[in-house]
Amino acid sequence: MRVKLRNYADVARFENQLSDALPPECVGTLRGILWHRCADSGSLEAEPFIELKKRAPLRGLYEMKELPQATLACAYSGTGDESAEQAYVAVRKWMQIRGYRLAGPKREIYLQNMLEIQFPLAS
Repeated sequence: MRVKLRNYADVARFENQLSDALPPECVGTLRGILWHRCADSGSLEAEPFIELKKRAPLRGLYEMKELPQATLACAYSGTGDESAEQAYVAVRKWMQIRGYRLAGPKREIYLQNMLEIQFPLAS
């Protein structure tokens, strides 16, 4: 479910819409967001996702896709904005020092009271 946002807080509404649209018996535990565009690009575009335990019936609200395999730079943070931003800054700095570039949308995966932030890498 890929959406354009006015601000970061709007993503919660779309996460809830996606969750409500899926049959509960299909829903797995892994949830997150692919960030196609972030504030530093001038606009926000996100794709909330939910792991499926089994195939869900297709509806117009969402698409079923597999999260692509990737080599990732990962960081962990609290769920608050300040903590997440510190992790983003650290991963960007690490990538710059080592000569990597971004190879796809950034990923945020919810892990109870933590956030796993993933940057797909290309050299």
